[in-house]
Amino acid sequence: MKIECSNCEMYQSEHCEDCLVTAVLHPPAGTVEIDDDLEASLGALQQAGLIPVLRFRPRTEPPEPTGAEAEPEAI
Repeated sequence: MKIECSNCEMYQSEHCEDCLVTAVLHPPAGTVEIDDDLEASLGALQQAGLIPVLRFRPRTEPPEPTGAEAEPEAI
């Protein structure tokens, strides 16, 4: 799993501080990669309550304006 914090909906929110990536892995400016072996170990630690859960949620793009929303206002 590849995670880039700036692409997360929780980025720089109160939830970001309680995320596995921020609390345990201290992400660099780029991408953090969690391989399958590490993911299983982290899952066991999370279930035991020893580390925070992964709160990463991919950022969704806002919907494109349609109809009247797409029309510029007349002055």
